[in-house]
Amino acid sequence: MKVYKKFLIFVGLLSFMSCKESVQDFGDLQFMTDNDVIVKINMASVYGDDRYMYVKFNDRRVTPLIRAREPYPGGGYNTRGDSRPDFLKVAGGNVNVKVCLPHKIDNGMDSIVLNETMVNLQGGKRYTLHITDTAQFTKTIVTDEDLSRPDSSFATYRFVNLMPNVPSIDLYYGFFNNTAAGQNASQDSLVAKDIKFGEISEYFTLHRTATRTWKIRPSGAEVTNATVLAYYANVNSTLNSRSYTAYALGYQGQTSAIMRPYVSFFLVR
Repeated sequence: MKVYKKFLIFVGLLSFMSCKESVQDFGDLQFMTDNDVIVKINMASVYGDDRYMYVKFNDRRVTPLIRAREPYPGGGYNTRGDSRPDFLKVAGGNVNVKVCLPHKIDNGMDSIVLNETMVNLQGGKRYTLHITDTAQFTKTIVTDEDLSRPDSSFATYRFVNLMPNVPSIDLYYGFFNNTAAGQNASQDSLVAKDIKFGEISEYFTLHRTATRTWKIRPSGAEVTNATVLAYYANVNSTLNSRSYTAYALGYQGQTSAIMRPYVSFFLVR
């Protein structure tokens, strides 16, 4: 009997240890309160030196070093971020937002404050802070976000113009091709019209069509290949039941990989 009891105790200990190892530790979880908000930062401030910057809320650093075309947290497509629809949790109210340049050796101190502004974030809401333009012209544009998802086989979008030297932009959904020379402009459909710099379109919903290309043109421009400022043909921008923000950034007339126009997407939900 003693041997039998010892065997049961031994088996019980093994079972306990096995269960204990299977428990996953998620760290210190902090749940949302009624005063909290969730925020995404869309860095679209494009400098020729492709500089790394960071963002502070009320003098607390909330991003790592990031560059233009790098939404944080999460990201999207034709961006430098990953493809997660993540947001930051912060306390609501009046928030001081600073865009800063680090020292050559990042020691946690600000080298230059590129821009500083105050925004009011209401508890319980969701926002994106779009940071655009440069130097003394830098501005932060705040947009509300809707985290609802469209029905199956559809995707929902909004479009924001963050190109400082293009007063207004039209967004098209057109024929798929990997080269501008081979595109067929006759099949382009206008989905967001006359979106002025710093403004965002109304929501629009499209049926998922994986063989189409997104294109941006100056508002009112003739629908030809020659008027396309930038295009993007990745099928991941039409995933099922997803919500995206499409945005234009860069500068018309620039040709470098850093400064040229882009049409990019970040995931909202």
